[in-house]
Amino acid sequence: MPLWSPMPDLVIPDVNFSDYMFSKLATKGNKVTMIDSSNNDNQYTFQEVRENAMKCGSAFYRMGLRKGDVVATCLTNCAEYTFIVMGVNACGGILTTSNPNNTKNELSFQFKQTEPKFVFCNLANYLKVQEVCAQLHSVKEIFNMEAEPNKKTFSQFLAHGNSKDFPFDVSVDPDDVALILYSSGTTGIPKGVMLTHRNLVASLTIGDASMRWSRIDAIYLVLPMFHVYGTIMSLLVMSKGSKVVLKKRYDLMQMMGDIQKYKITRLIAVPPIIVGMDQLLSNHGFDISSLRELDTGAAPLPESVALSVSKKLNVSIKNGWGMTEGVPAAHHLDDCTPVLSIGNPSPNTLLKIIDTNSGRELGPNEDGEICIKGPQVMKGYYKNPEETAKTIDSEGWLHTGDIGHYDDNEFIYIVDRLKELIKYKGFQVAPAELEDVLLRHPKIVDVVVIGVPDPKAGELPKAFVVRKDPDLTGKEIHEFLKDKVSKFKYLSGGITFVDAIPKSASGKILRRVLRRRVEETKISSKY
Repeated sequence: MPLWSPMPDLVIPDVNFSDYMFSKLATKGNKVTMIDSSNNDNQYTFQEVRENAMKCGSAFYRMGLRKGDVVATCLTNCAEYTFIVMGVNACGGILTTSNPNNTKNELSFQFKQTEPKFVFCNLANYLKVQEVCAQLHSVKEIFNMEAEPNKKTFSQFLAHGNSKDFPFDVSVDPDDVALILYSSGTTGIPKGVMLTHRNLVASLTIGDASMRWSRIDAIYLVLPMFHVYGTIMSLLVMSKGSKVVLKKRYDLMQMMGDIQKYKITRLIAVPPIIVGMDQLLSNHGFDISSLRELDTGAAPLPESVALSVSKKLNVSIKNGWGMTEGVPAAHHLDDCTPVLSIGNPSPNTLLKIIDTNSGRELGPNEDGEICIKGPQVMKGYYKNPEETAKTIDSEGWLHTGDIGHYDDNEFIYIVDRLKELIKYKGFQVAPAELEDVLLRHPKIVDVVVIGVPDPKAGELPKAFVVRKDPDLTGKEIHEFLKDKVSKFKYLSGGITFVDAIPKSASGKILRRVLRRRVEETKISSKY
């Protein structure tokens, strides 16, 4: 039988996402809920967030954004991101987010598929975004977040709006798509994950009941808001009545100083951040006694690091697990959860473990693929019904691609993953995408990419390459990749030249053989 949550099911409001958020913010008053620490410590109360989001929606509506139209962001963390999310959805529009460090090729792939009407970016990537958008007929305007002559800015955009216009003359159904976030899913090249208003409301409602934050908590968010983890966490903080401190980019010493300055009580992190803290904690010189909990996700955290940091700081550490397709989590943690466990299923969520070969449902302490079913499961992949059918079965179960089990007390453990994704510092690297790029090199005949373990990053992408030209060097390959993929996709795990790629009789790449080869020969993680 599938596992049920130990918590009772919740009533998920049958409303669209923007109405849900606006009603939540309206009850919180004039307490500060958001501080943009990378932008002059700009502070926003709940009421100011609500008014700015409504004004943003009004500006979109007056400029012609209509139901089903797409808006794209290519932004570092900023307060304005939350205004855009709610403003777009209030008009019945769809928001798609991208990594501001994406290459032109990566942006072009996403924008050609989603056809955004408006695009928001930073000054640092404005020219790149402008070049990509010049190839598209859909884009009407590009707005730069920083003040800069001869460029349309967010302030100029917001000047078109008036919060008194809300509600707009548009009917938004809870089952309409609200976000299209790009994920590599269980395997393959990035795909647009369609998240509905109902998905978001369900995720926030469940998070509201599961997260033990209070109005006196201050949460530090340096995780990228273009990622589902950062998006949901930033919105959840406000819906719960807490305060979030945003940081544009991660810097360990700055983060420690910010924890002291803002009296941060809870840190939303990924394992590399906690590993960095562990190495620094012996002699850091900061007063971080306000910190009570570290919430980590996006990749596994080594038990030794978790225990070390927890002891040094006298804080609890919670291991999160999830995926974009599950918006993002389907599990619940409490004080009884063992260190290595991700807890139990969330309210309103079913979880089962199946045999990867037969699909048979497994019992306690049997490893298999984790499948979930609940109101937070995505609608599907954008314009990709084939991949949707591979991921969500006919009974509505989302096949996560992660391997795990539950114990006799129904605590869930992740032990491996069926999928081929590489997790580099919490970022997803799809081997198929890198392999496709590498095979365009005229001197490469065949290639396979795997992840190799690394104590700081989690995993590093490593390539095994069959050369057409024996003179091809690793340096040439590194240079070839530079302007084609983002930095986190670089082959930081190294390049090994081989005579042939090991494959099964059916032609399937035997990645496990290569992983075993790395383990046995202890190949250096640096080329």
